[in-house]
Amino acid sequence: MVNAFLRATFGGALVVASFSAASAHDIYTGVHGRNGQLCCGGNDCAATSYREQGGHFEFLTREQRWVSIPQERITFLPIPGDPPDGDAHHAHLCYRQATDGDRIGALASNVFDDIYLYCAFIPPGSI
Repeated sequence: MVNAFLRATFGGALVVASFSAASAHDIYTGVHGRNGQLCCGGNDCAATSYREQGGHFEFLTREQRWVSIPQERITFLPIPGDPPDGDAHHAHLCYRQATDGDRIGALASNVFDDIYLYCAFIPPGSI
């Protein structure tokens, strides 16, 4: 009986741990960018910072590099479920590393520096 209790308790802890890890990314589920494309494929999106200089926007990647994103590719809407953090430069960036194949043809319009952009968001009030 004690073993069954310990297994149930441990199993419940694993479920809670996996749910909380997944729920941090769940805010991006079903989110579409300006081009109508789904933004996230599992771990492509993350909260980040942006900076703006004269109408020119740069986002900080997960690799800690600044990447220029044209304003027409930025969605100026909140991410549902994203708690306000008070940071005036709070943003979200959804991307993967660009491949050589991404740099040719129609896909090239999604490549900025070394990333293949899915979506970039700046919530209202962050500008």
